[in-house]
Amino acid sequence: MEKLLCPSMMCADYGRLAEEIKALDEAGVDIFHCDIMDGTFVPNITMGLMDLKTIRKYTKKPVDVHLMIDRPLRYVEAFCKAGADYVTVHVEADTTENNLLALDKIHALGAKAAVSVKPNTPASAVLPFLDKVDMILVMTVEPGFGGQSFLENQMEKLAALRALCAERNPECL
Repeated sequence: MEKLLCPSMMCADYGRLAEEIKALDEAGVDIFHCDIMDGTFVPNITMGLMDLKTIRKYTKKPVDVHLMIDRPLRYVEAFCKAGADYVTVHVEADTTENNLLALDKIHALGAKAAVSVKPNTPASAVLPFLDKVDMILVMTVEPGFGGQSFLENQMEKLAALRALCAERNPECL
């Protein structure tokens, strides 16, 4: 199984963003991860489209936009056009039908589609999306804030999803 280094840019020093991206590039980062929070789906507000555009200026490495927002279908096009290589939507953020539409739209716009699950969401919630995703993100903290303790009990869910991917979508990260 491939291991990737994907730091969250939510923790970056925005006064030194270009320097931090360069240092991370040189350190061997595989994917830059942008946590987009709307204050509705999660109780915090973080990065947005302008932040993604700035990050995109300083790296050619892939950028994953993790939409921790209510009804993400409304914004997938804007983030794809702003330079996201991956767009991740939460299975809990909208209906299955709307999330399937979001994944199709992400692919139609040339980006890779991903889904994420919160710690209390069972692995089975990913099943309707498994054949349409390029990546699955298992949250090992409650989404919304940085600096939380790792939830070790999520490793069982991760193992179950890795086994499902091996069966049905082996290219899925």
